[in-house]
Amino acid sequence: MVSFRKKHESVGDNETFVRLIQAAMEDQELQSKLVAILSLDKFSRKSVLNTFLGEMRLKQAPQEFVAAIASLLDDGIAKRALEILKR
Repeated sequence: MVSFRKKHESVGDNETFVRLIQAAMEDQELQSKLVAILSLDKFSRKSVLNTFLGEMRLKQAPQEFVAAIASLLDDGIAKRALEILKR
């Protein structure tokens, strides 16, 4: 898997990821979709995210947004994002 983050950069340093979480907190539909994806078992979550990432790349979505979504492939990041979104 290709890493979209620099070696010592945390996801909290990824401004696009932070904005994605903030947007989800303000948009009930986006929040529901992310919670549904992040609540899946590990294999299913990664499968759904990889499909979504492929679609975004085909549509030439901004690289920063793709990287923010890709960070949700990491189990620890996905778990923490889900905790935040469920508050």
